[in-house]
Amino acid sequence: MKALYVTLLFVLTWPVFTVAQPLGGQRIFSFLDLPTHARVAALGGQVASAIGPDGAYHLNNPALADSVSPNLASISLMPYLAAAKYYTLQYGLPIRAKDPDRHAGWAIGMQYLSYGQFTYTDPAGNTLGTFSANDYALSLTHSRTEGNFTLGATIKAVGSSIETYSAFGILADLGGIWRHPNHNLTFGLVAKNVGYLIKNYGPTDASLPFDLQAGVTLKPQHAPIRLTITAHHLQRFDISYNDPNLNVRYDLSGNPIPKATSVTEKLARHMSVGAELLVSKNVHLLVGYNHQKRAEGSLTTGGGSAGISFGASVQAKAFQLTYGRFTSVPTAGTSQLSIRIDLDRLMK
Repeated sequence: MKALYVTLLFVLTWPVFTVAQPLGGQRIFSFLDLPTHARVAALGGQVASAIGPDGAYHLNNPALADSVSPNLASISLMPYLAAAKYYTLQYGLPIRAKDPDRHAGWAIGMQYLSYGQFTYTDPAGNTLGTFSANDYALSLTHSRTEGNFTLGATIKAVGSSIETYSAFGILADLGGIWRHPNHNLTFGLVAKNVGYLIKNYGPTDASLPFDLQAGVTLKPQHAPIRLTITAHHLQRFDISYNDPNLNVRYDLSGNPIPKATSVTEKLARHMSVGAELLVSKNVHLLVGYNHQKRAEGSLTTGGGSAGISFGASVQAKAFQLTYGRFTSVPTAGTSQLSIRIDLDRLMK
């Protein structure tokens, strides 16, 4: 029990030491920010809490590994930008807790982003062959429940390669979940991508994509709906970005006037909201909204559908199929498809 409190204290105090980390700029391993499941994509792209999750959520908050049944596999595919493709794999390990009063969960995960093949040329433009670029992360997650609290940790080996250049790091996610004993109400807290960059592409400094998130998921007692609200990047108050080359105003002396962002807007950019309409036990409709994506997608145009996401989930015996679509810019969207397989039920 003491170890659980120590871990929770570390999660809560970590942002004190990471507040200086920049959100943008020279970041590495940015693919870790992509949705790990179609359900996450449909709910706004950020999820730190869940009630009886129908999808595998432990790559979003390791404490949710206690909800991943043994031998439950989840595979996701996302055709990303241009020829890039993003894959995720999550699997609940068949490891049982020795103490039946203490529920523990073990899971493994993989994230892989392939950018495709590129033409390799010399300075004169002569073709010398092709090369590839890809990012990957392999992870092991463990969670443990004590009463209404669940704490979890994920350790992951993260790498990236472009032609003969590569980068590698050892990162961790630390998370906690509190569940109300009598109502469908869950609070979550997670510190993602804490760790050490062992090797970079070159001498240039780069920051890790650290993200401190807090979330709440609730289901009203007599309503067929679940609501999820997630606050992300809490380690930094102002995460707004205004392109200095767009919508520039000048004073009478010809000096550019910085565009001001209100406190309300700064707060809103941290929020991601999602809702699940429980049509039936086996059919769910999903919709989400991410204000940061909306604001950044509106820099050049009116915004269109930027920041809006939606999807659906269908369960059939041992299989569950989930589709999610989210839009980061007004004119382009990205779809993600996930399939969950209950191997124990399939074998029976």
